[in-house]
Amino acid sequence: MMGFLLTAFLLCYLSQFPSLSQADSSFNLSYNGGKIMTEPATVSLLWFGIGQKESGREVVQNAITSLTSTWYHVMDSKVPTLGNWWEIIRQYRDNSNNPVTDTVDVGAECFNTGPHLNMTRDQVAEIGQSVFNKTYIDGYGGKLNCTQVFEVNDNTIYHVLFSKHVMFLDSKEQRKLVTMCSGNLMVELSTGKTVKMVWTREPQIAGDQRSTFFQGNFYLGSPNRDERIDSLVNHMLANIAQEATNKDGRGWLGNYDSGLTVTSYCAYLIQREKAGPPLFMDTKRNMSFNAVGLKGYRYMLPYIWDQNIRNCALKASESCGADSIIFKQSREYVRAGIIVNHTDGLQPYRPNQNCKWKITYPQAKFISFSVNYLSVAADSNYFLKICDSESNPKKCSFFQSNNGNFDSNFKLMSSKAFIEFNSGDPASFESRGWEFSYTAGLCNGKKNLNDHHGVIGYPPSTSISYVEGLSCQWILHGKQGTLVSLSFTHINISKDLDCTLKSHLPQMNLTGKVMVAFYTQTDKGNGWSADFYISSPINRNENMLIMIIVVLMIVAASVFVSFIAVVLLKRKDEHKNKMHSDEGIMLTSLEINAEENRIGEGPSAIVYRAVFTDGRLVATKFLRDTASRTQLQEEILHKLSSHPNIISLLGQAQDRLWRRCLVFEFMGRGSLSWNLRERAETLDWDKRLVIALQVCSAIQQLHLYLKQPVYHGNITSENILLDEFCNAKPGGFGAANYCSNDRTNPGQLSEMAEDIWSLGLLLLELLKGKPLADRDGYKNFRIMEEINELVGGQESFDERLDIPKDKCKIMALAKFGEIAKWCISSSWSFGKNQNYPKIVDVLSGLTQVKQLFSSASC
Repeated sequence: MMGFLLTAFLLCYLSQFPSLSQADSSFNLSYNGGKIMTEPATVSLLWFGIGQKESGREVVQNAITSLTSTWYHVMDSKVPTLGNWWEIIRQYRDNSNNPVTDTVDVGAECFNTGPHLNMTRDQVAEIGQSVFNKTYIDGYGGKLNCTQVFEVNDNTIYHVLFSKHVMFLDSKEQRKLVTMCSGNLMVELSTGKTVKMVWTREPQIAGDQRSTFFQGNFYLGSPNRDERIDSLVNHMLANIAQEATNKDGRGWLGNYDSGLTVTSYCAYLIQREKAGPPLFMDTKRNMSFNAVGLKGYRYMLPYIWDQNIRNCALKASESCGADSIIFKQSREYVRAGIIVNHTDGLQPYRPNQNCKWKITYPQAKFISFSVNYLSVAADSNYFLKICDSESNPKKCSFFQSNNGNFDSNFKLMSSKAFIEFNSGDPASFESRGWEFSYTAGLCNGKKNLNDHHGVIGYPPSTSISYVEGLSCQWILHGKQGTLVSLSFTHINISKDLDCTLKSHLPQMNLTGKVMVAFYTQTDKGNGWSADFYISSPINRNENMLIMIIVVLMIVAASVFVSFIAVVLLKRKDEHKNKMHSDEGIMLTSLEINAEENRIGEGPSAIVYRAVFTDGRLVATKFLRDTASRTQLQEEILHKLSSHPNIISLLGQAQDRLWRRCLVFEFMGRGSLSWNLRERAETLDWDKRLVIALQVCSAIQQLHLYLKQPVYHGNITSENILLDEFCNAKPGGFGAANYCSNDRTNPGQLSEMAEDIWSLGLLLLELLKGKPLADRDGYKNFRIMEEINELVGGQESFDERLDIPKDKCKIMALAKFGEIAKWCISSSWSFGKNQNYPKIVDVLSGLTQVKQLFSSASC
C-alpha cells in the first residue's frame, strides 16, 4: 500500500515534467504558431461528484474572476494579486503580436450528482458530452443540473472539477485518472465536433495535495482552511494558464521538444528548493499564501515562466532606465526585484540591468540604512554599492550576500546617498533581489539656539520617523529672567499611540536657558515637534547697559500686566456680584414652571429652559439638595469657566417662589445621548471625532491644569451637551470633586482611572451609535480578550452612517475603536492602577486619529 501511495505522489507531480534532463539556464519558451486566447475568455465549470461545499465553490469562482486585473482598485500592494499573475501570462503573443486576453470570467456551470464510484473514462466523457445538450441534461432525472447549456466556441475553457468522492476503476485505461492531479479529456459531441475538457481532481490522499508541493520553512497552513480546495484551485489555474497560451498544443512550448509549458517548468524548478518557495505568513490565522484575489481571498498560485527575466515569477519584475531615480522623501525603501515574502523572498530581478538611485534630503544630518533582504549572486557581473559621493568611489560600500561582510544597519553622515546596482546575465533563480530601507535623520549631537522663535524635533509635515540610536540636544539661550517658552505640537515617541511623558509638559521657563534632550532606543515612533520662543535671545556682544534696560522693561511690563489683571479681576467680581442679584437675572415663574420648558431631570436636579431680560436663552438647574456639595460644584465650575469645552456657569438666582437655581449657558441640541438615539444621521464620523476630542480636552483640563486636580465622576452621553454647531461640553458636575487618591481597595479604580474608563465607554458609544444599557457590566472583564471583542471591525460601526470607502478613514475608525478599548481596559488593571492610560495619552491618540481621518493618503 505504501508503495502505491509513493507512486501516486510521484506521478501526480513528476508527470508534469516530461524532459527534466533538458532543463538548464538556457531554457525558454517559443511560439509554434498555434492557438492562444486573445479575446475575452470564459471558464465553464462541470462540478463532478458529491460533497462539494458552497464555500469551496465560491473560492474557485472568485479565483477565476480575480484574474481580470482591471477589476482591482489598488495595484501597488507588496503582495501579488491574481491580476498581477495574469499580467505575466499576457506577455505571450501570437504571430500578429496580439497578447493573451486581459479578461477572464466564469461561464456556465453544471453540477453532476449521479454515480461517483467505479467510474470509467467513457462515463466521464458521456456526462461531459451531455452538458452541451438540454435534452441530454434533462435525461439524467435531476442528477445533472446546469445554470445554462455549455456553448461551443473558441473563447471558452471547459473545466471538469472532480470531488474527492469520485472513484475510478483501477485498471490500465483508468491509470491517469487514478494517479494524476490534472489532465485533458477529449469529448466528441453529438454534432460530430470534438472539444477538449481539462480536468482537476481534489486530492484523495494527503500525499498528492498541492500544499505538499509548497510546504517548507514558510508553510503554516492552507489559505482557505481547506487543503483540498486550495489544491484544486492551484491545478485549475495552472490548466487555465496553459490553455490560454497553448490551447491546441501548438502554442507556447519549451525548447528541446520538452513539452514544458508556462507553469510546468517552474513547478520543476521550485520543487528543487529545499526550504520551499517563499510564502507570506499570517501567524495570527496560522496560514500561508503567495497571492490575494478579489474580496480578500488568499491563494497559493503556481509560478509562471516570465520571458522577460527568463525565470519564474508571480508578479512582473520592475525594470530601470539609464537615468537615476531620485528620492526626496525622508523615509522610503529602495529595491530590485518584487517582494513575495517579508522575511525571505524577492522574485528574480531582470537581467542586464544597471540601476541607479539618488537620495537627497537637504535637512538631513545623516541617512540611516537598514538591510531588509539581500540575495545578490557572487559574480563579477553583479554588484551593489552605496556611496555618499557620486564622484569618489573610495566612499562606497559594496554588498554581496555570499560573504556577509557588511553591517545590516549603517549610516552615511551626509544629506545625500548614491546607490548603483548591476544585475548581470543571467539572473539566477537563487538571486531573488534585495531591499534597503532608509531614514533621514534630522538631528545629531548638540545644537545651540539663539533665534527668537522656531521649531525643534520632527515637524509633522515631514512625516518622518526617527531612527534608533539618536542622541540629540537643543539648548535655547535666553537672557536670565526673560521668557523662554516651549509648546509641543506633535508627540508620538513610543511604539503605540501614547505620549510617554509622565509629567506635565513644560510650557514656560524664566531662568533664561532651556535644554531639550532626545534619545532613542527604537525606531517605532513617529517623532515629535515643539515650537519655541525666546523673548530675549543672548547676544554675547551686547553691553551691560542694554541688559539692564531689557530687565527694566520686563519689570515695567510685569507691573502693567499686573495692573491690567487687577482691573480685570475687579470687573469680574462686579459682574459676579451682579449675576447674584435679582437685577442680573430676571426669570418669570411662568417660564420656569411651564412643563413645556422642562428640558431635563435627574436624581439631584430639574433643568428648565429660561430667558434673560436681554432675550438670551439659558438653562436653569433647580437643585433638590442645597447642601455643601452644591457649593463644591459651583466652586469647581467657576475655576473651569474659561475653558471652551466645559459648560459655563453664568451665576445663580432665585425665582419668585424663592427657589434657588444655578444658571448655565443654553446648549441648543441637547444631550449627546438624545442626538445619537434620535438624530444619529446628523452626527457624521467627522463630527463624532471632533466631539471625542472636545470631551477629552475638557477632561485634560480637570486632570492636569487645575492646581488641585479634579475628577468628573459621571462622564456619560447624557451629561455631554451639544450646542447648535455640535460643539460638545461636559455638564453634570454634581459628582465632581478634588482628587484624593485615597482608594485603597485593590479592585477599585482610582478616581482619574474611573474618568478614563467612562471616557472609553463614551468613545465606544460614539463608534457604535448605541447606548450602553449596563455600564457596570463593562468592569467585569476577566481577561483582555473579552475587551478586544467589544469592537470587531466594520460590523461594529454605527450602521446608520455610511462606512467610509477611503482606506485612511477606515484605518482611523479602527484606531478610534482601539483607543476606546484601551480606555475601558483600565477597569481590568488592578492594584494602584499605574498602567491605566492617562488623559494626555488618550488626547494624543485621538489627535492622530483625526489627522489620519482627514488625510489624503496613509
